[in-house]
Amino acid sequence: MLLERGSSKVTNDFPKNRKKILIVDDDETILYILRRFFIGEGFEVLVAKDGLEAMERLKAENLSLVLTDIKMPSFSGIDLIRFIRQNMKGIPIVAMTAYPYLYPEKRNGNEVDAYFRKPFDINEMLSSIEKILGG
Repeated sequence: MLLERGSSKVTNDFPKNRKKILIVDDDETILYILRRFFIGEGFEVLVAKDGLEAMERLKAENLSLVLTDIKMPSFSGIDLIRFIRQNMKGIPIVAMTAYPYLYPEKRNGNEVDAYFRKPFDINEMLSSIEKILGG
């Protein structure tokens, strides 16, 4: 539902060109902040708390992009990236981590479309994602 600016009218109409992204992180604060920010920027946002939950969302949804943390319990971001690259080659991936030694930026060529070290500049991340999505 959207609340139209300047009125009290609520509508279920979302822009047709709205991009759907999946944000994956085991830190609920990061998920909350990123979700709120990207919704405010006009994206449709889904969240997952780990790689396994993300895989289920990937199978069920038509996504424009995945933004994933690298270090997560059970099924890591590295595992998720491998799954996407092997099974869903057309989905862009943006990685983020507070542990850059776990996932060096240039690891194995172009596994990800963009890479951010935490803490990151959220506006720089937005700019990168918009560029990846052609917007």
